[in-house]
Amino acid sequence: MGSLLDRITKRFENDFSFRTFIKIIMALLIILLITLTGTFWDWFFGTIWKITKPFFIGFIIAYVLRPLIKKGEEHNISRKWTIPILYIVILVFLGWLVFTIIPLIYSRLSEFISSMIGGVNSFYGAYADMAVHDVPNWLSAFLKQMVEALNNMKSLASDMGARIPAMLQDTAKNFTIGIFTFIISIYMCAGWENIEHGILRFASYFGSKSEEYLRAIDLEIGTYIRSLLMLMIIKFGEYALLYYLVGHKDWLMIALLTSIGLIVPYIGATLANIVGILTALTLPLRNIIILIVMIVVLSNVDAYAISPMVHARNAKMSPLWALFAIFAGGILAGAAGIIFAIPVYLAIRVAVNMREEMQEEKKEA
Repeated sequence: MGSLLDRITKRFENDFSFRTFIKIIMALLIILLITLTGTFWDWFFGTIWKITKPFFIGFIIAYVLRPLIKKGEEHNISRKWTIPILYIVILVFLGWLVFTIIPLIYSRLSEFISSMIGGVNSFYGAYADMAVHDVPNWLSAFLKQMVEALNNMKSLASDMGARIPAMLQDTAKNFTIGIFTFIISIYMCAGWENIEHGILRFASYFGSKSEEYLRAIDLEIGTYIRSLLMLMIIKFGEYALLYYLVGHKDWLMIALLTSIGLIVPYIGATLANIVGILTALTLPLRNIIILIVMIVVLSNVDAYAISPMVHARNAKMSPLWALFAIFAGGILAGAAGIIFAIPVYLAIRVAVNMREEMQEEKKEA
């Protein structure tokens, strides 16, 4: 033990220098300065985000639409036609969403929450009737807290009418920003090659291999996004038909929840299924059994048949790493972190894999 400590001390004395000491002191001073001026940096980055937000969202829209525009050009369809057609389709979809789905959700939200409360109470009653012993205290407390939370949501939904004037002001502001973002994304779609060239040129200042990294990351994230959008459409169709056939009143809302839930892998769709089952507990027993069986069947079909066909092999990910990325993203950046967690994880994975491959090639050479 003594000799080990002597070796560590000797190594420390040999490697440690006055220059190293100065670097450590400077790093600690920088951290202290950032901590003391935290309010300023919050204001600074908040202001930068407000200014760049439309451009960032516009870039994302252009990035998602770029493969469709490129596919059209491969079939000799000019982007002068492809871009207007795509944006007309998007506007029609948004119009349908605003004038059909949102009013439907608003009118059905209170009753939808009531059906969830009824489902929780039905579950508790059925469990209490079947249980040999008394219902565990932790389960009673958990279900009670859930019902209280749902009642609070119901009261907020009921009071939403009083908040409409303030909501309209926010809506007008967001509508203006949305139009501005839309226009930015159109220009980005039209001049994507210039944007791509500028990004690659800027990245080249950080190393000669930066372009290779960015192209590999672009391929990985682009594949993931296209697969995700396709799966969301398929999932919406599957579950809309299922909930409609079993007689669920809110079949459209549940299908939307299930489709959107795919943005958060392994968690979103599961939560949507739980909500769907809870709100269906007021249906006849035969319908509930059919619903549960079909959810199990569809989950397996999606996992072992549809997803492998839609997802490319390089876009697959370990469930543990995906859940870790989602959790870390939520802690670091809230809802936005959860949404962008998987693309960021894929980008990091590509960079790490490429670096390992390059190191292996150097060793072999």
